[in-house]
Amino acid sequence: MVKGEQRTGADAAREALVAYLRREWPGSVDVDAQVAAPGASAAHFFEACTSLQHEGLIMYEALLLGVGSSPKLLAAALTRKGQEAAQ
Repeated sequence: MVKGEQRTGADAAREALVAYLRREWPGSVDVDAQVAAPGASAAHFFEACTSLQHEGLIMYEALLLGVGSSPKLLAAALTRKGQEAAQ
């Protein structure tokens, strides 16, 4: 984030998700949004997941929305690029 920019809910969800996956690296894990990014809305979690994937920082088998109490990622992991960017 550039200095002076306002941090959004999606930014907070991105940081929380990367930190969560970093603890699991190099393995993959199923991720519940309420656990990985507590307080993030479903929309912010979705935005975080898709933007991180498009940037090549994470990968996952599936993103489940509208199933259960919060969104879920299945078999999610940081890529090597994501691990290097998180350091």
